[in-house]
Amino acid sequence: MATDDRELDLAAALGAESEASTQVLSLYIPNKDRHGRPIRIAPWIREAQEILTRIGEGYTTTPPHDGGWETGGGKVRREKTVIVYTYIKPDRFLAHVAALREFLHRFGREANQDVVVVELSGAEGSWFFRIKQYDD
Repeated sequence: MATDDRELDLAAALGAESEASTQVLSLYIPNKDRHGRPIRIAPWIREAQEILTRIGEGYTTTPPHDGGWETGGGKVRREKTVIVYTYIKPDRFLAHVAALREFLHRFGREANQDVVVVELSGAEGSWFFRIKQYDD
């Protein structure tokens, strides 16, 4: 980080680890199934929090957001969606990606979701992944 002609080592200035996390992994947990019926999301949120803690050493959960998605028939289905996110640590992410996949696919099947979404954002851009076919 440049300030005039001086360089600032922000990590050192803050007394932080030298390697900063630059990628955010976000999981979207809606309160309805594919047919618009309410589902109990508290257990899913807790499990998402546990997995993201293993990936990034912590998590943040947002309050529910108004959201919607288009059904196959072109109708807008409205829901409340909680977003759970973490700043990933690459080695920990790679170590737990199989558990993350298992959770996402099980959520899709057991919560009867039309689509499960995951967002990865960082300095190089943002990627929004849609999972529509679930592992058995």
